[in-house]
Amino acid sequence: MKAYRISAPHTVKLEEMEALPVGDNCIKLKNLICGLTHTDLSALSGEATGVKYPIIPGRQCVGFVSEVGRSVAGLQRGNRVVVYPQASCHNCKACKDGRYYDCEKPSVFGVGEDGFLSDFSVVSADDVFAIPDRLKDEEAIFTEHTSMAINVLSRLNVEKGEHIIIVGATIVGIILAQVAMYYQAVPIVVDMHEELLDAARAAGVYYTANTITEDVTKKVLALTGGHMADACAFIPSSDVPLHNVFDFCKKHGRVAIVGRPYGQDLKCSLKAFVEKNLELVTVTDCGKNYPSAINMLANRTVSTEMISTRVVPFADVPTAIENALDTSAAVEKLLVKI
Repeated sequence: MKAYRISAPHTVKLEEMEALPVGDNCIKLKNLICGLTHTDLSALSGEATGVKYPIIPGRQCVGFVSEVGRSVAGLQRGNRVVVYPQASCHNCKACKDGRYYDCEKPSVFGVGEDGFLSDFSVVSADDVFAIPDRLKDEEAIFTEHTSMAINVLSRLNVEKGEHIIIVGATIVGIILAQVAMYYQAVPIVVDMHEELLDAARAAGVYYTANTITEDVTKKVLALTGGHMADACAFIPSSDVPLHNVFDFCKKHGRVAIVGRPYGQDLKCSLKAFVEKNLELVTVTDCGKNYPSAINMLANRTVSTEMISTRVVPFADVPTAIENALDTSAAVEKLLVKI
Protein backbone atom coordinates (compact mmCIF):
# COMPACT_ATOMS: atom_id res chain seq x y z
CA MET A 1 0.00 0.00 0.00
CA LYS A 2 1.31 3.46 -0.93
CA ALA A 3 0.40 6.45 1.19
CA TYR A 4 1.50 10.02 1.80
CA ARG A 5 2.20 10.69 5.47
CA ILE A 6 2.83 13.92 7.34
CA SER A 7 5.53 13.12 9.88
CA ALA A 8 5.81 16.70 11.17
CA PRO A 9 4.69 20.17 10.04
CA HIS A 10 5.84 20.86 6.45
CA THR A 11 7.12 17.31 6.07
CA VAL A 12 5.15 14.96 3.82
CA LYS A 13 6.46 12.01 1.82
CA LEU A 14 5.27 8.93 -0.01
CA GLU A 15 5.74 5.72 1.95
CA GLU A 16 5.30 2.03 1.20
CA MET A 17 3.16 0.54 3.98
CA GLU A 18 1.90 -2.92 4.84
CA ALA A 19 -1.59 -3.83 3.65
CA LEU A 20 -4.20 -3.40 6.37
CA PRO A 21 -6.28 -6.39 7.49
CA VAL A 22 -10.01 -6.29 6.74
CA GLY A 23 -12.07 -6.86 9.88
CA ASP A 24 -15.45 -8.56 9.98
CA ASN A 25 -17.44 -5.30 9.72
CA CYS A 26 -14.92 -3.46 7.55
CA ILE A 27 -14.39 -2.88 3.86
CA LYS A 28 -11.26 -2.33 1.83
CA LEU A 29 -11.40 0.61 -0.55
CA LYS A 30 -9.51 1.28 -3.73
CA ASN A 31 -9.40 5.03 -3.33
CA LEU A 32 -10.40 6.91 -6.49
CA ILE A 33 -10.27 10.55 -5.46
CA CYS A 34 -9.28 12.34 -2.26
CA GLY A 35 -10.30 15.88 -1.39
CA LEU A 36 -7.78 17.85 0.64
CA THR A 37 -9.38 20.35 2.99
CA HIS A 38 -8.34 23.36 5.04
CA THR A 39 -7.94 20.92 7.95
CA ASP A 40 -5.43 18.84 5.99
CA LEU A 41 -3.44 21.93 5.04
CA SER A 42 -3.53 23.07 8.68
CA ALA A 43 -2.15 19.69 9.72
CA LEU A 44 0.72 20.19 7.28
CA SER A 45 1.40 23.78 8.36
CA GLY A 46 1.19 22.89 12.05
CA GLU A 47 -1.77 25.21 12.76
CA ALA A 48 -4.20 22.37 13.49
CA THR A 49 -4.39 21.10 17.05
CA GLY A 50 -4.78 17.50 18.11
CA VAL A 51 -3.06 16.01 15.05
CA LYS A 52 -1.53 12.60 15.76
CA TYR A 53 1.69 12.68 13.73
CA PRO A 54 2.62 10.76 11.69
CA ILE A 55 -0.72 10.91 9.90
CA ILE A 56 -2.09 10.18 6.44
CA PRO A 57 -4.08 13.33 5.49
CA GLY A 58 -7.33 13.52 3.55
CA ARG A 59 -10.71 13.16 5.26
CA GLN A 60 -12.77 13.28 2.05
CA CYS A 61 -12.71 10.19 -0.15
CA VAL A 62 -14.59 8.47 -2.94
CA GLY A 63 -13.58 4.90 -3.69
CA PHE A 64 -14.86 1.54 -4.78
CA VAL A 65 -15.17 -1.50 -2.58
CA SER A 66 -12.44 -4.05 -3.34
CA GLU A 67 -13.01 -6.37 -0.37
CA VAL A 68 -15.71 -6.83 2.27
CA GLY A 69 -15.59 -8.32 5.75
CA ARG A 70 -17.71 -11.38 6.40
CA SER A 71 -20.21 -9.49 8.59
CA VAL A 72 -20.81 -6.67 6.08
CA ALA A 73 -24.32 -6.49 4.61
CA GLY A 74 -25.59 -4.16 1.89
CA LEU A 75 -22.23 -3.58 0.23
CA GLN A 76 -20.33 -5.68 -2.26
CA ARG A 77 -17.21 -5.55 -4.38
CA GLY A 78 -17.40 -2.91 -7.08
CA ASN A 79 -19.76 -0.56 -5.22
CA ARG A 80 -18.69 3.08 -5.32
CA VAL A 81 -18.92 4.81 -1.95
CA VAL A 82 -18.23 8.10 -0.26
CA VAL A 83 -16.73 8.06 3.24
CA TYR A 84 -18.09 9.93 6.26
CA PRO A 85 -15.38 12.39 7.42
CA GLN A 86 -14.91 10.93 10.88
CA ALA A 87 -14.54 7.44 12.31
CA SER A 88 -17.06 6.25 14.87
CA CYS A 89 -15.87 4.82 18.19
CA HIS A 90 -18.50 1.99 18.15
CA ASN A 91 -18.52 1.98 21.96
CA CYS A 92 -20.67 4.94 23.02
CA LYS A 93 -24.45 4.77 23.42
CA ALA A 94 -25.09 6.55 20.12
CA CYS A 95 -22.94 4.06 18.19
CA LYS A 96 -24.50 1.09 19.94
CA ASP A 97 -27.91 2.48 18.96
CA GLY A 98 -26.76 2.66 15.33
CA ARG A 99 -26.44 6.47 15.34
CA TYR A 100 -22.81 6.53 14.20
CA TYR A 101 -23.20 10.11 12.93
CA ASP A 102 -23.87 11.14 16.55
CA CYS A 103 -20.82 9.39 18.00
CA GLU A 104 -19.72 10.88 21.33
CA LYS A 105 -16.00 10.30 20.66
CA PRO A 106 -15.48 10.58 16.90
CA SER A 107 -12.02 10.69 15.37
CA VAL A 108 -11.62 12.94 12.34
CA PHE A 109 -9.83 11.28 9.43
CA GLY A 110 -6.55 13.03 8.72
CA VAL A 111 -6.37 14.42 12.29
CA GLY A 112 -6.87 11.65 14.85
CA GLU A 113 -7.16 8.78 12.39
CA ASP A 114 -5.31 8.07 9.14
CA GLY A 115 -7.04 9.67 6.16
CA PHE A 116 -7.29 8.62 2.53
CA LEU A 117 -4.31 10.04 0.66
CA SER A 118 -3.32 6.50 -0.25
CA ASP A 119 -4.10 3.93 -2.92
CA PHE A 120 -6.06 1.66 -0.54
CA SER A 121 -7.82 2.13 2.79
CA VAL A 122 -9.74 0.02 5.29
CA VAL A 123 -12.75 1.55 7.05
CA SER A 124 -15.79 0.45 8.99
CA ALA A 125 -18.75 -0.38 6.76
CA ASP A 126 -20.80 1.91 9.03
CA ASP A 127 -18.82 4.93 7.85
CA VAL A 128 -19.45 4.67 4.10
CA PHE A 129 -22.42 5.42 1.85
CA ALA A 130 -23.07 3.99 -1.60
CA ILE A 131 -23.41 6.53 -4.42
CA PRO A 132 -25.34 6.18 -7.71
CA ASP A 133 -23.65 5.77 -11.08
CA ARG A 134 -24.89 9.16 -12.31
CA LEU A 135 -22.94 10.96 -9.58
CA LYS A 136 -19.36 11.60 -10.69
CA ASP A 137 -16.45 11.15 -8.31
CA GLU A 138 -15.63 14.87 -8.61
CA GLU A 139 -19.19 15.73 -7.53
CA ALA A 140 -19.53 13.14 -4.78
CA ILE A 141 -16.46 14.53 -3.02
CA PHE A 142 -18.64 17.52 -2.03
CA THR A 143 -21.01 15.32 0.01
CA GLU A 144 -19.49 16.53 3.29
CA HIS A 145 -20.01 20.20 2.38
CA THR A 146 -23.61 19.55 1.33
CA SER A 147 -24.38 17.49 4.39
CA MET A 148 -23.00 20.18 6.67
CA ALA A 149 -25.10 22.79 4.83
CA ILE A 150 -28.24 20.78 5.52
CA ASN A 151 -27.21 20.50 9.16
CA VAL A 152 -26.72 24.28 9.43
CA LEU A 153 -30.25 25.00 8.19
CA SER A 154 -31.64 22.38 10.56
CA ARG A 155 -29.79 23.72 13.59
CA LEU A 156 -30.85 27.28 12.77
CA ASN A 157 -34.46 26.20 12.17
CA VAL A 158 -34.56 28.24 8.96
CA GLU A 159 -38.07 28.34 7.52
CA LYS A 160 -39.55 29.13 4.13
CA GLY A 161 -39.31 32.83 3.30
CA GLU A 162 -36.77 33.67 6.00
CA HIS A 163 -33.62 35.61 5.21
CA ILE A 164 -30.32 33.94 6.08
CA ILE A 165 -27.03 35.82 5.93
CA ILE A 166 -24.14 33.59 4.87
CA VAL A 167 -20.85 35.22 5.83
CA GLY A 168 -18.20 33.62 3.66
CA ALA A 169 -18.50 32.76 -0.04
CA THR A 170 -16.44 29.64 0.60
CA ILE A 171 -17.30 26.23 -0.80
CA VAL A 172 -19.53 25.53 2.20
CA GLY A 173 -21.06 29.00 1.93
CA ILE A 174 -21.94 28.63 -1.75
CA ILE A 175 -23.42 25.18 -1.23
CA LEU A 176 -25.29 26.40 1.85
CA ALA A 177 -26.87 29.16 -0.24
CA GLN A 178 -28.09 26.61 -2.79
CA VAL A 179 -29.57 24.37 -0.11
CA ALA A 180 -31.25 27.40 1.48
CA MET A 181 -32.86 28.27 -1.85
CA TYR A 182 -34.04 24.67 -2.23
CA TYR A 183 -35.86 25.04 1.10
CA GLN A 184 -37.26 28.37 -0.18
CA ALA A 185 -35.31 30.56 2.22
CA VAL A 186 -33.62 33.74 0.96
CA PRO A 187 -29.82 33.70 1.23
CA ILE A 188 -27.69 36.84 1.28
CA VAL A 189 -24.01 35.97 0.77
CA VAL A 190 -21.44 38.33 2.30
CA ASP A 191 -17.71 38.31 1.61
CA MET A 192 -14.78 40.68 1.11
CA HIS A 193 -13.60 39.13 -2.17
CA GLU A 194 -15.53 40.01 -5.32
CA GLU A 195 -14.33 36.94 -7.22
CA LEU A 196 -15.83 34.71 -4.54
CA LEU A 197 -19.10 36.63 -4.67
CA ASP A 198 -19.05 36.08 -8.44
CA ALA A 199 -19.00 32.33 -7.76
CA ALA A 200 -21.98 32.72 -5.43
CA ARG A 201 -23.89 34.62 -8.11
CA ALA A 202 -23.02 31.89 -10.62
CA ALA A 203 -24.71 29.45 -8.21
CA GLY A 204 -27.93 31.43 -8.53
CA VAL A 205 -27.65 33.65 -5.45
CA TYR A 206 -29.57 36.88 -6.08
CA TYR A 207 -28.33 38.92 -3.11
CA THR A 208 -24.67 39.46 -2.26
CA ALA A 209 -22.73 42.12 -0.37
CA ASN A 210 -19.06 43.08 -0.33
CA THR A 211 -17.76 44.17 3.09
CA ILE A 212 -15.03 46.29 1.48
CA THR A 213 -17.09 48.29 -1.03
CA GLU A 214 -20.56 48.31 0.57
CA ASP A 215 -22.26 49.15 3.84
CA VAL A 216 -23.46 45.63 4.51
CA THR A 217 -25.68 46.48 7.47
CA LYS A 218 -27.49 49.15 5.45
CA LYS A 219 -27.88 46.81 2.48
CA VAL A 220 -29.25 43.97 4.62
CA LEU A 221 -31.68 46.41 6.21
CA ALA A 222 -32.98 47.32 2.75
CA LEU A 223 -33.12 43.74 1.46
CA THR A 224 -35.04 42.49 4.50
CA GLY A 225 -37.58 45.29 4.53
CA GLY A 226 -36.11 46.91 7.62
CA HIS A 227 -36.10 44.01 10.07
CA MET A 228 -32.63 42.48 9.35
CA ALA A 229 -31.93 38.77 8.84
CA ASP A 230 -33.70 36.00 10.69
CA ALA A 231 -30.57 33.85 10.81
CA CYS A 232 -26.87 34.09 10.06
CA ALA A 233 -24.26 31.45 9.25
CA PHE A 234 -20.72 32.60 9.97
CA ILE A 235 -17.81 30.78 8.33
CA PRO A 236 -14.58 31.72 10.18
CA SER A 237 -12.34 31.58 7.09
CA SER A 238 -14.33 34.50 5.60
CA ASP A 239 -12.04 36.94 7.47
CA VAL A 240 -15.08 39.05 8.42
CA PRO A 241 -14.99 39.90 12.17
CA LEU A 242 -17.50 37.83 14.13
CA HIS A 243 -19.01 40.81 15.96
CA ASN A 244 -20.08 42.31 12.62
CA VAL A 245 -22.31 39.29 12.09
CA PHE A 246 -24.42 40.18 15.11
CA ASP A 247 -25.27 43.51 13.46
CA PHE A 248 -26.80 41.68 10.49
CA CYS A 249 -29.36 39.79 12.60
CA LYS A 250 -32.72 40.96 13.84
CA LYS A 251 -33.61 40.86 17.53
CA HIS A 252 -34.02 37.24 18.74
CA GLY A 253 -32.26 36.06 15.59
CA ARG A 254 -30.13 32.92 15.32
CA VAL A 255 -26.41 32.67 14.57
CA ALA A 256 -24.38 29.58 13.64
CA ILE A 257 -20.59 29.32 13.60
CA VAL A 258 -19.91 26.83 10.83
CA GLY A 259 -16.76 24.69 10.87
CA ARG A 260 -13.69 24.58 13.05
CA PRO A 261 -11.71 27.85 13.20
CA TYR A 262 -8.21 26.49 12.58
CA GLY A 263 -5.79 29.41 12.83
CA GLN A 264 -8.57 31.99 13.29
CA ASP A 265 -9.21 34.10 16.35
CA LEU A 266 -12.91 34.32 17.25
CA LYS A 267 -12.53 36.95 19.95
CA CYS A 268 -15.18 39.63 19.63
CA SER A 269 -17.44 42.05 21.42
CA LEU A 270 -20.69 40.43 22.58
CA LYS A 271 -22.51 43.72 23.11
CA ALA A 272 -24.80 43.44 20.06
CA PHE A 273 -25.23 39.70 20.70
CA VAL A 274 -26.53 40.33 24.22
CA GLU A 275 -28.58 43.42 23.37
CA LYS A 276 -30.39 41.59 20.57
CA ASN A 277 -30.86 38.45 22.67
CA LEU A 278 -29.45 36.29 19.88
CA GLU A 279 -29.20 32.52 19.91
CA LEU A 280 -25.81 30.98 19.07
CA VAL A 281 -25.11 27.43 17.87
CA THR A 282 -22.01 25.75 16.47
CA VAL A 283 -22.06 23.32 13.55
CA THR A 284 -18.88 21.30 13.06
CA ASP A 285 -20.34 18.04 11.78
CA CYS A 286 -22.64 16.64 9.11
CA GLY A 287 -25.27 15.06 11.33
CA LYS A 288 -27.29 12.27 9.71
CA ASN A 289 -27.57 14.06 6.38
CA TYR A 290 -25.23 12.08 4.12
CA PRO A 291 -28.02 10.22 2.25
CA SER A 292 -29.89 13.51 1.67
CA ALA A 293 -26.70 15.23 0.53
CA ILE A 294 -25.93 12.45 -1.95
CA ASN A 295 -29.46 12.75 -3.33
CA MET A 296 -29.15 16.55 -3.71
CA LEU A 297 -25.88 16.22 -5.61
CA ALA A 298 -27.12 13.37 -7.80
CA ASN A 299 -30.30 15.29 -8.71
CA ARG A 300 -28.35 18.52 -9.35
CA THR A 301 -30.23 20.35 -6.60
CA VAL A 302 -26.74 21.37 -5.56
CA SER A 303 -24.31 22.23 -8.34
CA THR A 304 -20.53 22.32 -7.96
CA GLU A 305 -19.80 23.66 -11.44
CA MET A 306 -18.96 27.15 -10.22
CA ILE A 307 -16.45 25.82 -7.67
CA SER A 308 -12.91 25.93 -9.00
CA THR A 309 -11.27 22.53 -8.66
CA ARG A 310 -7.65 21.66 -9.18
CA VAL A 311 -7.17 17.98 -9.93
CA VAL A 312 -3.66 16.67 -9.49
CA PRO A 313 -2.23 13.17 -10.00
CA PHE A 314 -1.09 11.15 -6.99
CA ALA A 315 2.57 11.63 -7.91
CA ASP A 316 2.32 15.44 -7.72
CA VAL A 317 0.93 15.64 -4.17
CA PRO A 318 3.94 17.20 -2.36
CA THR A 319 4.21 20.11 -4.80
CA ALA A 320 0.44 20.60 -4.93
CA ILE A 321 0.15 20.76 -1.16
CA GLU A 322 2.96 23.28 -0.78
CA ASN A 323 1.39 25.44 -3.51
CA ALA A 324 -1.99 25.21 -1.77
CA LEU A 325 -0.47 26.59 1.42
CA ASP A 326 0.54 29.71 -0.51
CA THR A 327 -2.88 30.46 -2.01
CA SER A 328 -5.89 32.16 -0.45
CA ALA A 329 -8.44 30.95 -3.01
CA ALA A 330 -11.34 29.93 -0.78
CA VAL A 331 -13.36 28.57 -3.70
CA GLU A 332 -10.71 26.27 -5.06
CA LYS A 333 -10.89 22.61 -4.19
CA LEU A 334 -7.74 20.49 -4.33
CA LEU A 335 -8.59 16.99 -5.57
CA VAL A 336 -6.09 14.16 -5.84
CA LYS A 337 -6.77 11.54 -8.50
CA ILE A 338 -5.42 8.24 -7.22
